[in-house]
Amino acid sequence: MVQQFLQWLSAMGLPGLFLTMFLEGSSLPFPGVVFVFSYGYLLSPGYVNTSFIAAGMGVSYTLASLIPYFLGRKVERLIPKKMEKGLQKGISLFKTYGIWSIAFSRPFGVGNYISYVAGMSKVNLFKYSILTFIGIYPWSYVMILLGDYFKGNYEAFKEYFQAYSIYGYGLLSIGLVIFILIYYRKFKKRNLLSEIEEGGKGK
Repeated sequence: MVQQFLQWLSAMGLPGLFLTMFLEGSSLPFPGVVFVFSYGYLLSPGYVNTSFIAAGMGVSYTLASLIPYFLGRKVERLIPKKMEKGLQKGISLFKTYGIWSIAFSRPFGVGNYISYVAGMSKVNLFKYSILTFIGIYPWSYVMILLGDYFKGNYEAFKEYFQAYSIYGYGLLSIGLVIFILIYYRKFKKRNLLSEIEEGGKGK
């Protein structure tokens, strides 16, 4: 059964991987991570090729994420009630971190709900698309490499991650802190330059 599944994925090739990411980005209940993991094993692309493949995956996901985004923006009242709990988590995250929650939440389950919340909040379409791509690209890159490393065995990966989850969360936290500090320094520098320019004009 597993072998037949892998043969089917292999026959589909990269279009199948991009279709997987499209379905994942559309917020449909779809086990995309298992498919991506399997593709990592089948393709074994290496570090350089993975960067290009991850870009294609990110574009596919971002395009599909426009579906829930516009649903949230145009037909908020038609969103199924069974999604209310997830939407509340997304709204809470959005209120805490603002539009950057669009990027931070992508690797996690609440990321699918953030698409609706971003639409409901009327986030600028260009900013939404860029942040979605920024959020999903690293996940795509890492999952392809991990799929290759674990030979497509997602259960083995889960066991490994659970055993070393504290280290994984620690590294993720450090990465986020570094990212926020870099962004804050750039933002502060930009404001300082703006103040200097305005001061020069005043003279």
